[in-house]
Amino acid sequence: MKSIKSKIRRPFLLLLILIPLITLLLFNLSLRIYVNAAARSELKATINAVEKAIKSELETDGGKPSEKKALSMARNILMALKSSHFSPGMEFYLLNQDARPVFPAKIRLTPSQMAYLNVISNRFQQMKQGTVYSIPVKGKKYLTIAYSMNNDDLSNLTAVFALPTDRINNYLNAVNLILFAIILLGMLTAIYFSEKIAAHITVPVAGLGRLSLQIGQGDFDVSRFSVPQDTLEFKQLYESICLMAGKLEANDRNQKTFLQNASHELRTPLMSIQGYAEGIQSGIFPDAKEAAQIIRRESIRLNELVSELLTLSRYESGIYKPLWEEINLCHLLKDYSQRLMGFASKSGRSLSLHLPEYDVIVKTDDNLLSQAVMNIASNCLRYAKKEVTVTLEKTEDKVFLRISDDGEGIPSDDLPYIFDRFYKGKGGNFGLGLAIAKSAAELLDGEIAAYNKESGAVFEISF
Repeated sequence: MKSIKSKIRRPFLLLLILIPLITLLLFNLSLRIYVNAAARSELKATINAVEKAIKSELETDGGKPSEKKALSMARNILMALKSSHFSPGMEFYLLNQDARPVFPAKIRLTPSQMAYLNVISNRFQQMKQGTVYSIPVKGKKYLTIAYSMNNDDLSNLTAVFALPTDRINNYLNAVNLILFAIILLGMLTAIYFSEKIAAHITVPVAGLGRLSLQIGQGDFDVSRFSVPQDTLEFKQLYESICLMAGKLEANDRNQKTFLQNASHELRTPLMSIQGYAEGIQSGIFPDAKEAAQIIRRESIRLNELVSELLTLSRYESGIYKPLWEEINLCHLLKDYSQRLMGFASKSGRSLSLHLPEYDVIVKTDDNLLSQAVMNIASNCLRYAKKEVTVTLEKTEDKVFLRISDDGEGIPSDDLPYIFDRFYKGKGGNFGLGLAIAKSAAELLDGEIAAYNKESGAVFEISF
C-alpha cells in the first residue's frame, strides 16, 4: 500500500523528468533543423558573393586565363568569405578538372583536408550547382556546395565550399549542457519542494489519524492536538473531528446516564416483585391476593418499560425503516383520539380535535406517527387540568401538528431536556415517552419542539 507522500512524489517526479526531456529533445531537433537550414542558406549566399567577385575580376582584368590569375581570384574569394557568418569554420578549395587542388597548394593541406578532397574527387563534377550536399568523411559531416567556373577564362576550375558540422555540433552540445544543468537544477528544486508539500500534507493527516484513534479509544480531549491553520481543508477537517468528538462525548455521557437510569428503573419494580414474592413464600403477608396484585402491577410497569426501551433502541439504532404511505392525517388523528378517550376519561380530562375542513394528505408511517402523537398526548393528559387539544394546520410547504394542555406548563429550566431519556423534571417522573416521540418524529424527517403558552404547554410536530 502506497503512502500519500509516495503518491504525490512519484507522478510529480515523472512529470519533472518526462516533460523536460521531451522539451529538450524537441528543442534539439528544432534547433538542429534551424542551424542546418541557416548553414545551407549561408553557403548559397556565399556562392552569390563569389559569383560577384569572379565577374568583377574578369571585367577588370580583361579575361586572360592564367594560373596566377586563378590564384589571385581565389584570394578575392577568400575576402568575400569573410562576410559569411560561418567564415571561421568554412573551407574553400579551387579544383581543376582533374580534381587536383589549385588553391590552397597541396603542400599546405592538412590530413583532414586531404581526406575530404579524396572523398569528393569523384563526386564534385556531378554536383549540381547551387545544391548543398551533406558529405560524411571519417565520422565528420561537411555541408558542401560547388560552383563550376566552366569557361575559357578560368581554365575549367571548380570552386568547392565546405562547412564542417562539428562547430554546429559543439554549439548544440554547449546549449544542451546549459539546458541540462537548468533542468537538473529545476528537478532538484522541485524534489525539494515536493518533499515539503508532501510533508505539509502527510504530517497533519497522520496527526488527525492519531486523534481519530484517540477518540475511538474513548479519550475525547482534542485540546492537545492542533493542525496548520493556513490550510482550509485541514482546518475544516479538524473542526469536524472536534465537533464529532464533542457529540461522541455527549453521547457517551448520555449512554452512561441512560444505563444508570435504566438499571435504576428496572431494579425498582424487580425489587418490589422479589420482595412480595419472598413475603408470600415465607408467609409474611396474610393476604396473598393483595401482594399478588402488587406483583402484577409492578410486572406490567416492568413490561412497559422494557417495551419502551426496545422501541427506543430500534429507532435510535437505525434498525427500523419507515414504511411510507400516503395517509389522510385528519382520519388518522380521529383514530388516535378514539384510542386515547379511555385514558382521558379515566384521568377525568377531555380531549378535543381541531381539524381543517379539507383533507390533509401526507406521506408518513402510521406506527411512527402514532408513537409520537400518543406518547405526547398521554403526557399532556397526565399534566392537564381539564383539557388537551390536538390541532392540525397545513401551510404551503409544511404540516404542523400541535398538542397542548391547560396545565401549569413546563418549567423553563426543564424545557431544554424534556426529550432526553429518563429525564425527570420538577414534579415529573422518569420515562421514555417523550424521547420515543422525538426519535419517531425525526425518523419521519420531521422536527419536534416544546414551549409554553399563556396557560399550559404546547408540543409541536412539523414535517
